[in-house]
Amino acid sequence: MKIQYLELNPWHKRQAALIHHFTSMEYLKGLLPQIDGLLAMTDQMLDERSHLDTAGRAMAGWESQDTASHFSTYAFPALMEFREGIVKDIALRSIEQYSVAGEHQCARMLEEYAYQMAWATPEQEKLFRDSAESVFAYAREISGIVARPPVKNDFSFWLLWNKGVIDSHRIPKFRVRTDFVVRTNQVPPRTGIYVAKNDPMASLQFAWTGGYGELCPAMAPNDIGRAVLKQIGRERMWGDTEAFYRFLDANRHLDPYGWSDVQADVAKVAPSVIASESFDQQDCEWYFVERIADEFEDIDGSYAGTDRPDRRPDRVAAGKPVPVAGWWYTPAQGSRRFFKEGDVFPAINSDWGDTFWIWAADQTPPALG
Repeated sequence: MKIQYLELNPWHKRQAALIHHFTSMEYLKGLLPQIDGLLAMTDQMLDERSHLDTAGRAMAGWESQDTASHFSTYAFPALMEFREGIVKDIALRSIEQYSVAGEHQCARMLEEYAYQMAWATPEQEKLFRDSAESVFAYAREISGIVARPPVKNDFSFWLLWNKGVIDSHRIPKFRVRTDFVVRTNQVPPRTGIYVAKNDPMASLQFAWTGGYGELCPAMAPNDIGRAVLKQIGRERMWGDTEAFYRFLDANRHLDPYGWSDVQADVAKVAPSVIASESFDQQDCEWYFVERIADEFEDIDGSYAGTDRPDRRPDRVAAGKPVPVAGWWYTPAQGSRRFFKEGDVFPAINSDWGDTFWIWAADQTPPALG
């Protein structure tokens, strides 16, 4: 029987590239040295400060939970269990079994047993918390893809794409296998990425054969989501905050529990507020999305995509010189900024992590007045 191949639409190609990256063994194994580094740093801090426990309790009024001994007994083991879970996850990949990375449980344990670190210096405590959050942020990308039920929708994939964590101009090539058809709640015949058969707006999903990897209902736009898409358009979807605020302002009656609190001075949150009400889970049939070995395709770099190769400059890390004069933006800030060639890109303090500057699709100067 001749196999019929279909092509993914542009934004599904981006979703597939993200899923492929964050479910790879290479990415999972990359978590181990980060945890080991955190453990080594924490162990050194404990060695340096544990001798102060007695004096701290006698002279500074420390409670037991303020001591290095308490941290060693209750918090440090949470980090060790986190590492052991990742080692186990690596081993289970051999039988096609996937699971969340365990960072959420570890973070909760630290919140309970290390919510204050009087035994450490302020600089040590900040270093520990920043380092732990960096490790957890890395791990969350795995968990966000393989969580059951899935949590990724078009908005969260858009956010992930715009973090700039993978090459946005060259991605792996995929094709849709129509000879693999699976219904929701069934175990897939092959581990990998799946696309909803009859809904081009439903998000892709990762499923696996080694247990608890059944395909779940698709995350697809509901009536609100489709109304937003119709009004704003695919190319401006999620990025045009002003258009989203206008939609929200005209449709406050659709959500009596939160939209009324969003005023013009916080219009930038309109996309996330609307996204929280824009998706429902839907049963469907799924096609298998196959990675074409060793093949890549050049794309325009945007999430919505035209699938035309783009010759814009690659993203550049903060601290590096500007390669081409023009308008650039960073997900850490949102708005565009003009830089001259040779300027140095600044770092922006935010929850996005390292700052990367991206060539803006719109190079027209803002209107005056």
